[in-house]
Amino acid sequence: MTMAIAAETRIRSTPVRISAEEIERRRDIIRRVDHENLLEGQRRHPETDHIFEAFINGEIEVSEMMPRLKQYLANQTR
Repeated sequence: MTMAIAAETRIRSTPVRISAEEIERRRDIIRRVDHENLLEGQRRHPETDHIFEAFINGEIEVSEMMPRLKQYLANQTR
C-alpha cells in the first residue's frame, strides 16, 4: 500500500465522541442495510467489517464509508 493510500484509508486517531444511543443507531443502520442487501442477493465482504465498525464507533462518517470500501476492495484485487 502506498503512503497516499495509507493516509486516505487511515481511521482517525481521535474518534469523535458519540453517545451510546448514537452507536446503537448507527449499528441499526448497518443491520438494516445488510438486510436490504441480502434481499437483493448481496452479502457484505467480511474483510470490510473494520470500515463498518469505524462508522459505528464514530471514527469515520457515513460520507467516508463508500470511498473507503471501494478503495479497500480495489486494493484487494491487485
